[in-house]
Amino acid sequence: MMLFRPFRLKTWLKLGFIGWLAGGIVLANGNFNSRGGIPQFPHDQFPNDPWAKISSTLNPAHLANFLHTYLHIIVVVLALVAVISLVFLYLFCRFRFILFDVVVSGQPVIGRGWNRYASQANRYFGFWFAYALVNLATMVLIIGMPIWHAYKSGALSGDNPFLAFFEVLGTIALGVILATIVFSIVSTLAKDFILPLMALDDLPLSDAWSQLWRVISSEPGAWAVYLGMKLLLAIGASIGFAVVFVFAMLAFLLLLAIPAGLLIFLGVVAMKAAGAVAGIIVFVITALLVVAAFFCLFMVLTAPISVFFAAYAFYFFAGRYPKLEALLWPQPTPPTVSPQVVGVAPGV
Repeated sequence: MMLFRPFRLKTWLKLGFIGWLAGGIVLANGNFNSRGGIPQFPHDQFPNDPWAKISSTLNPAHLANFLHTYLHIIVVVLALVAVISLVFLYLFCRFRFILFDVVVSGQPVIGRGWNRYASQANRYFGFWFAYALVNLATMVLIIGMPIWHAYKSGALSGDNPFLAFFEVLGTIALGVILATIVFSIVSTLAKDFILPLMALDDLPLSDAWSQLWRVISSEPGAWAVYLGMKLLLAIGASIGFAVVFVFAMLAFLLLLAIPAGLLIFLGVVAMKAAGAVAGIIVFVITALLVVAAFFCLFMVLTAPISVFFAAYAFYFFAGRYPKLEALLWPQPTPPTVSPQVVGVAPGV
């Protein structure tokens, strides 16, 4: 595997970049420590009924007025987010095949995988686009329907609105957890196993899913163990990455302190000598260099995670997919034996 070869910065940067766009950075992301801001209202307003402020905010007239005032901004932001999301989704599909080619061939080459699997990646993009729409629609229904039903029934404005609100939150949380599990399994199967079937056999998506289902149904226990092990490995990778990242950032900041400080000093000098514009240019260049250095550090640190998890999936599947097995464990070519002329001793 490439990870056991001598360290080369250029190779690891390329592997990290490929893994980043291919969605190969598998970490256990949890928002258990995130905190949402709780609005604080003046004590002279609604002192005994803070729910009244929330209900007032959710009043249809207020919402309609807000949408009417900021509709053009909302539309522009949503359109921009949609375009950027589609661009990254397309790059994800292309680079997912590139990551497959890198793991199979052992060579971090982008152009070969980009050209070789172009048609498969385009079909793959169609699947992920539909997947994203279904995922979004499901989450909207899971979150929106209970809130709408509670709002229309008047439960949120009844005698005990807080209890009704937390009941709605419980229903939403349960639905989101179940939907997340289902969508996570589907996305894992699509990234780890549907892709090799499309890459090597050029199968349509329906045929690839049918073939994968036949393989899974033949030994469901092994696939359940695979999913469980991948979750455990993701948790371990998250912990290991966090520890390494802290120490790497400390070293990174120490190494960067002198050149960054020098550039900031030059910016101050330029601002005094040539004006604010020159100083701002120097500061912007300094910020871009720091961001670029941080991005390179991130690529190097995530490269082994991207390659390992992709290789883990492909090597697991190789034992059940002969074409992939032949690529990952190629059989040595038997030596050719030159024909001997009758009556002539070898070496004569």
